[in-house]
Amino acid sequence: MNSTLYYEVVSLEPTGGSPLIVLFDPLDVSDHIKDIIQFVVLEVLTAAVCLLGMAGNILNIVLFCRQGVTSSVNVSFLALSVADFLNVLITEWVSICFNDRFVNLQELTFFPPDVSYLTGGFPHACLSRITAWITVYMTAERCLCIALPFKVKALITVKGTVVIIISISCLTMIPLIPEYCFFYLDWTYFPQYNRTILGLLPRLDRLDLEGISFLVYTVMMFTSFPAIVVMTTVLIVQLNKLSRWRGGAQASKDQAKALAVKDKMAIRTVVVVACVLIVTFTPTVVFSALSFTIPGFHLKGRYSNIYIIFVSFAFFFDATNASVNTFLYYVMNSSFRKTFHALFSLGHKK
Repeated sequence: MNSTLYYEVVSLEPTGGSPLIVLFDPLDVSDHIKDIIQFVVLEVLTAAVCLLGMAGNILNIVLFCRQGVTSSVNVSFLALSVADFLNVLITEWVSICFNDRFVNLQELTFFPPDVSYLTGGFPHACLSRITAWITVYMTAERCLCIALPFKVKALITVKGTVVIIISISCLTMIPLIPEYCFFYLDWTYFPQYNRTILGLLPRLDRLDLEGISFLVYTVMMFTSFPAIVVMTTVLIVQLNKLSRWRGGAQASKDQAKALAVKDKMAIRTVVVVACVLIVTFTPTVVFSALSFTIPGFHLKGRYSNIYIIFVSFAFFFDATNASVNTFLYYVMNSSFRKTFHALFSLGHKK
């Protein structure tokens, strides 16, 4: 895809001399605008959200451990909290690495943006895909609960869920290998600092590995995202049907109501978590699509400024997704809420 170049005619002399045709690209963004957006979105907003996310996910982990991993749903929520905590921790590191004050510290022996590529950028991509695929599993599990209510306990067990989540995590980490084989950190001369510090370098003898990790993670995103959308939609539709069916069953009204509320609590929590992920992952999906359709849309390419802007927003929305679940669990899940109150009431008595 080739971007369209526009032009305007500028006269350099009041009396009318030879006109100058100035070309400009609608996808190009000035360094000044890029710096402002990067500072506000990545260095301020994202950093603040990550701090809240770290505290919230630590609380989630403590509360789910106190509840016990006696159900597959709790195992999934616990795994999601661990992945989200690591994600916001890494994203906080990335936001620090792009902070001008940190980058310009004379004491540093490395170039932070380069180091963050291997220690933050791709680990963040890995954890985001782990989060997405755990959510795929959670929504699929809830669909089975509705489709096969009497067989689901035999099909979905705590041990089985642990094995699946570990498998998701390991398989998602494998695509990191080509990237770490292609790029490495070594002493590099930086003219702007007039000194030699650690920077990012490619292995020229392994050019065949370039871009493999990004391609695999993009495919994983483009497969998990539609799956979450479809299964979340199915859950919402089936939840409404289930409620109507149980409301008209021959069991007592109180029993029917209790059954409906019990199912709704677990399913609604998963649905809301999935909906938040769909909204917050949309910028990442768009960003991934642009990377493959627009030549030069990468960190060192022609459109590096707009690329950095997209990256800043992608990090912000990913951090938001990983940080809001504590609030969602508290509002949607009565068991989580009771454990939360018990934890802090015990702390108060002490």
